[in-house]
Amino acid sequence: MSKLELFYDSVSPPVRGVLLTIAALGINDQVDLKLVRLFAREHLLEDFVKLNPLHTVPVLRHDDLVLTDSHAIVMYLCDMFGQDGDFSLNDPKQRARVHNRLCFNNAVLFQRDSAVLRNVFNRSIVTVEDHHLKPIQDAYDCLEVYLTNNKFVACDKLTVADFPIVATLSTVENVCPISKDRWPKMTAWFETMQKLPYYQQANQAGLDKLKEKLFEVMKK
Repeated sequence: MSKLELFYDSVSPPVRGVLLTIAALGINDQVDLKLVRLFAREHLLEDFVKLNPLHTVPVLRHDDLVLTDSHAIVMYLCDMFGQDGDFSLNDPKQRARVHNRLCFNNAVLFQRDSAVLRNVFNRSIVTVEDHHLKPIQDAYDCLEVYLTNNKFVACDKLTVADFPIVATLSTVENVCPISKDRWPKMTAWFETMQKLPYYQQANQAGLDKLKEKLFEVMKK
């Protein structure tokens, strides 16, 4: 099988969701990483825009297949390399819950994260106030409900849905802190995810780079 190419920058939460998936599947040696420096605006270079007209990362290229959405990428990786439904599940109802949680991250949690952080970086938001945080807190409330009867976001087993969500949550909690009293289930799940043996390298390293940039901007 030919190697996969992942165009990435680990400051991006969607990229980190993919990196977590790659690490969980144990396929690091199957993927060639191609760095696209977002803060250097390399995602706007002509060659990259030809590859992905949305000029976003991550992008996965596998022969003639090009995927430009992180959630599509993680499901493809699980389908290609997972064993017996590892991380994506074979049961139709359970798999549908995984898809539902991925859609929650894509359409709700990440969008609300981006709505604040993008404007912090471009200085449209100078001070993050309560009305900026309310939509994020509402998303936290939803995630708390998802975790009420499950150890992980889709079921009692770690699935691919957990990876993009923890990548987003670990980012947005830097501007919207998680209250253990208000969201005890989400707090416990977050702590469990942080203990995964590959979490530090696949998520925390890139998150730390983003935090450095974020706090630099917020101090100005």
